[in-house]
Amino acid sequence: MISRVRGLLRSVTEENCEVDVGGVCYSVMLPPAVAERLADRALGSEVELFTYWYLQIDQVKALPTLLGFENHHQRDFFNLLTQVPKFGPRAALKAMALPVATLAEAIEMGDIRVLKSLPGVGPQKAKDMIAALAGKAAAFVQVRDEAEVIPLQPSSEAESDAVDVLEQLGMPRADALRRVAVCRRDHPEAESTDDIVRLVFRQV
Repeated sequence: MISRVRGLLRSVTEENCEVDVGGVCYSVMLPPAVAERLADRALGSEVELFTYWYLQIDQVKALPTLLGFENHHQRDFFNLLTQVPKFGPRAALKAMALPVATLAEAIEMGDIRVLKSLPGVGPQKAKDMIAALAGKAAAFVQVRDEAEVIPLQPSSEAESDAVDVLEQLGMPRADALRRVAVCRRDHPEAESTDDIVRLVFRQV
């Protein structure tokens, strides 16, 4: 079992990265939120990922697959997500598009609107997540050691309106919440809805 990988970051895409460990490159699949943060790292910098290994089996082959996380909280929460019926490792990884604390809070609050906007999660799967994990996710609500924590509710009317505008333009609510929060963090001077939306699209 490979539980951690530490080495030099060689490449990053929206779905995975390559980590050079003593001349051997490991291809590691990543949650969307982790991939986005690693994309900001310089290639060649040292990274350490907490990993989960599993054997992906289809009709013709078995493929060893390594999944990577920034810390053990993320990996533990990923393991929790796999308890949702018919929610395998690939689906659980893809759904982790928001920080753990935000996802846990959405589950505990029964916020179907946020959950169904996650990649690969529709209305029924959002209900399944709440039914299977309500109470179990509570321990993760206080996890605050990630690079950013996205609030479920925008902190101002302008932010709320910006999220609504982005949703109307076709952006999933999870992405809209995350992008607005990052925009306000990086550009605190942006106070109007128009300014926030404009800066969000400049980031895309």
